[in-house]
Amino acid sequence: MDKLAIEYSSMNLGVLALWLLIATLVGFAARKAVRGKAILGLWGDAAFGILGVFLIGTLFKAFNISLTGWIAGFDLGPLNDITKWLDIALIAFLGALVIRGVLRPITGKG
Repeated sequence: MDKLAIEYSSMNLGVLALWLLIATLVGFAARKAVRGKAILGLWGDAAFGILGVFLIGTLFKAFNISLTGWIAGFDLGPLNDITKWLDIALIAFLGALVIRGVLRPITGKG
């Protein structure tokens, strides 16, 4: 169970705000990609992003998959410091796409 533990010691208000911003942006992008209805507007997009990062992030952690090393392999120069956030955004986007894809038959087209 320790393998799935998440480190929260460096979490502060700025980090929380960045999580919410990333979740909202990727939730919105997933809504546009799947072309589904807006469920609760941007709040719903944020919820899909957060649920997506939880869903796919938990699966990736369970199977020891990390996108951070893969992203760092591209040698982004000065952007190498944000590879963790790019990892989170990519995982959240994948998760939001999966959730929106599953819910699309229920919610209908946009």
